[in-house]
Amino acid sequence: MDKVERYRQVFLSFKELCSTGRQPSSFSAYCKANSVDQCQMRQTLKNEFQNIKTLPGYRSISHICSVIYEDFKQKCADGRQPGTFADFYRSHGITWEQMHGYLKRNKLKVVGLPGYVMLTGGSRSRCQEIPFEDVIFEEAGFLPADTCSTITVKVDGHVAVSFPTDTDVAVIARFVRKLGKEVGDVGS
Repeated sequence: MDKVERYRQVFLSFKELCSTGRQPSSFSAYCKANSVDQCQMRQTLKNEFQNIKTLPGYRSISHICSVIYEDFKQKCADGRQPGTFADFYRSHGITWEQMHGYLKRNKLKVVGLPGYVMLTGGSRSRCQEIPFEDVIFEEAGFLPADTCSTITVKVDGHVAVSFPTDTDVAVIARFVRKLGKEVGDVGS
């Protein structure tokens, strides 16, 4: 098969995929996957070639990236995360530059999506959240009593910490000093 016929075949097949709503990726990725240089497409096909953006059913990179991002987001939320995000968008023919540009333009992140898990074992792995009061009680050397009377200390009107009534006042004072805040509403 000669060069012109090869380029024609790739262009027509991409055009067909767009018109049937099965566009696999960007035109450049499609050309690269079929061993054709996208930059030479216009020169090689001359009048047969039309602007890719005018093809019926053609979707821009931004649209493809948004579909991929939303699909990945939904899979994570459903507990079916399909591996890493990079592997997921690469399987759709999208490069790092294309996806990174889309995420940056739209101020989106993958870390923090509901159900998302870092699969690399990096520092952003899942952690168990420990309530603030549990840390304070453990540091002071006792645990809060579930059913007995408590002393509640409000710090700056925002943080309320409850201490069992048998807590030494020095421990409560040390807690307040350590926070370095204004204390109000100490009561039992």
